Amino acid sequence: MGIPSLFGDNIWTQLFSICSFSILIFLLYYTLSTLYNLTLHPLTPIPGPLLWRASRLPYIHSLLHGNLVIDIRTLHSHYGSILRTAPNEVSFAHEDVWHDVFSSNDGHRPLPRDPVFFKSPPGQAENLITTVDPDTSMRMRQVMGPAFTERAVARQEPVLQSYVSLMVEKMREEIRKPENVHMGARVNVVDWMNWWTFDVIGMLALGESFGCLKDTANHPWAVLIFNAIKMMALAAVTQYFPGLDSLVLKLLPASTRKMQEDHFAYAAEKIHRRLQRPESAEGDFMTVMLDPKNNPEFSKMSMPEIEATTALLLLGGSETTGTTICGILHCLVQNPQELGKLETELRTIFEKEEDITLSALQQLPFLNAVISEGLRICNPVSGGLLRIVPRGGATVCGYFLPEGTHIACNTVAMALSEENFHQCLQFQPNRYLPPHLRPSEYTNDNRNILKPWGLGARVCLGRSFGQAELRLVLARLVWNFDLQSAAGKGVNWFELKNYIVVQKEPIWVTIREREKM
Repeated sequence: MGIPSLFGDNIWTQLFSICSFSILIFLLYYTLSTLYNLTLHPLTPIPGPLLWRASRLPYIHSLLHGNLVIDIRTLHSHYGSILRTAPNEVSFAHEDVWHDVFSSNDGHRPLPRDPVFFKSPPGQAENLITTVDPDTSMRMRQVMGPAFTERAVARQEPVLQSYVSLMVEKMREEIRKPENVHMGARVNVVDWMNWWTFDVIGMLALGESFGCLKDTANHPWAVLIFNAIKMMALAAVTQYFPGLDSLVLKLLPASTRKMQEDHFAYAAEKIHRRLQRPESAEGDFMTVMLDPKNNPEFSKMSMPEIEATTALLLLGGSETTGTTICGILHCLVQNPQELGKLETELRTIFEKEEDITLSALQQLPFLNAVISEGLRICNPVSGGLLRIVPRGGATVCGYFLPEGTHIACNTVAMALSEENFHQCLQFQPNRYLPPHLRPSEYTNDNRNILKPWGLGARVCLGRSFGQAELRLVLARLVWNFDLQSAAGKGVNWFELKNYIVVQKEPIWVTIREREKM
């Protein structure tokens, strides 16, 4: 007896009919959904490209290829400061977004983080970096806050100075190699900044260096962290389609799942090794989290939360600072005139290297202008500040947005707009000099539109450390060495791919012992 006869002679005809009907229903749904998105959706008045307004797919395609930041900046230049980037998402490059979305003034409640991008890794406790819940964030910030004050930065200055000294020493070793004595050493500053920031965050967070500078090589865990960043973009995409995240998790290769498990297991091992050392001998971030007065019986921040937060803090505290330093160094060597101004300021004010302290560096106008301009051009987290509209909807920049609308505060589009900054694509530190030193051509620059450390209750907790690290590394490198681009034109920073953070390409710089002034 043939198989078809078990179900009737027309079984294949029936199956074909069912499949055809299913496809027809899908196409009908997709067509009606597209028409709704383009004509009846509450966001219809907001401008944007047709395909992006009709479907989420162009957004996802751009995100997965690392081009989302570039594409949306280009679209903003065409459609203006308020842009619809998906059926239910709006990108804002308008100054009012800071008040309407992030401010808590006038009884206004800031909009919550977007859970598509802010989500704890599977199987992990809540952490300070990705938690969506404002109460959880406030509770954890109260525990960790004392580790990030200006006083805490001052206490940790010897750590920062010692690792800059080690980096300078290792760079001198490169210069003194026989093949480099006459022409200088050609180094990839991306590697060196990764090594420095990872060693420093290891000491600051756990009281233990990773030995990257000592070995002039990446630590295996650093490689693991950097490779995991792209996976975060994939994880975000799955959140747009209910149920897809569970399916993708099951389909992930075992090696990928093991990579994530190894990352958190290694973090937990480091943390528990830290617990075995006397607290009185440490001044790291763990000290405040483990302090019974600050976190009695782990009632404010549990041990799983400490482990999860520390694991992601190592990423956030190393990758963002390292990227910014690399971007600024790239801008300086591509603009020798600006580099010369910085050399003159540093080498005139500081006769001896030991005079270069954090407190002294705060007073240098051109150094701080270089850093501000670097943060404008080389934002390390250039995907924007992502929020979601809560129940009841919200009015942002004059538009009423319904519940569930995804919002991006697009700081890159703000920074690279001629409406906000004169010669916006050029590295011009003079625009950030104090008013009495600032050239008149930058009078109309809208410097207040950029808030590189964020605003409100979720402002970057580590901004004091970040500013200190940027000042110290740049000052001591430029004071010690003559720097020159070793790759001609170099990378085009504005065209770098972005998977949540900037995917850096090698930045080759020739370093020589400084000439006497």
